[in-house]
Amino acid sequence: MKFNKTLYITAAVIILALIAVFMGTRDKSDIRIAALFPLSGGLASYGEPAQRVVQIAINEINESGGIDGRPLEIDFQDHKCDPKTATSIFQQMSNVNKINLFLAVGCSGTVLSIAPQLNDQILLGSAITSPKISGVSPYVFRNYASDEVESELFAQEIKKRGYKTIGVIYEETDYAKGLRINLEKYLEGSNVIVISEGFISGSTDVRTQVTKIKSEKPDAVFVSPQTVASGDLVLGEMQKQAYKPKLIVNENILKSQDLISKYSNLLENTLSADYVLENNAKLDALLVKYKEVYGVECPQKNICATMYDNVYFLANALKERGMDIKDTQEYLKTESYSGVSGIIAFDEKNDRKNSSYTLFEIRNGKGVEVK
Repeated sequence: MKFNKTLYITAAVIILALIAVFMGTRDKSDIRIAALFPLSGGLASYGEPAQRVVQIAINEINESGGIDGRPLEIDFQDHKCDPKTATSIFQQMSNVNKINLFLAVGCSGTVLSIAPQLNDQILLGSAITSPKISGVSPYVFRNYASDEVESELFAQEIKKRGYKTIGVIYEETDYAKGLRINLEKYLEGSNVIVISEGFISGSTDVRTQVTKIKSEKPDAVFVSPQTVASGDLVLGEMQKQAYKPKLIVNENILKSQDLISKYSNLLENTLSADYVLENNAKLDALLVKYKEVYGVECPQKNICATMYDNVYFLANALKERGMDIKDTQEYLKTESYSGVSGIIAFDEKNDRKNSSYTLFEIRNGKGVEVK
């Protein structure tokens, strides 16, 4: 057969053009991230600002060219602070949608339910505070402080104030129960007696628990709910019983202006704690932009700051190391990022280094740092 040089060249050009088109399409495809947030239910007050600030970060990155020309696409999913729901969503996102990059905020139990299933996926979260998360998986990274630090602060303050008996009303979840367990741990050997009453999530009546604690006449009562809704349940029952002890509350109550306003008399002078970030120009600029975009101030500054930084830290990893998850994992473990929440670096258990809690007292309807 006679060799047709023109036909050969034409075919080669067509093949090269098709390869170029294919490569161009592949390189410009979206990089998908799934966000597992509490967008409804008792911790929607965390999920909504997290969703909003993550969208700000995604828009900024895409407007600047994305990841080597590839835009980021975010898929927000509502786990409702329920581990079973979170697991189902994760399996759908991972197995069906083939997403291997995950963001998370709130509800430690949801992350703990997902962690054993992580194999070739990364989960980067904030406000997931249970001590059980430390080192739970090489693929889980926590850009926040652990509850263990919060419990230790409470224990120190209890001993400092000379309390001899502490009542605890807690929700049976990893986060809320974990605070109780660690409080007891840091009170060991101090001769402080701890009297505990728990209730399951979804309870509509805690009259028995409040009555039992009230009958013991403790020097102070620690209230540890999983959500704002369950905090409302406990405080509401205390108010019904006209029970007004010295109170210690976890950050879910401190962060809820609705609860502070609703139970202003009960919560006045109440001790609490929160993860506090140092003010800086970058954080101020983000908070200004948040208000410009959404018309309201970010109600959870530490969540807004850390979730915004999570998106950028992950984007930097993708830019520097590409899409291989093992390389992304190694980048997060070994590199640091200077963000709006300060310098972020992770320790050997994938917890943020140098993160801590600060004591607050609720005074005149707002949290005031204890000096």
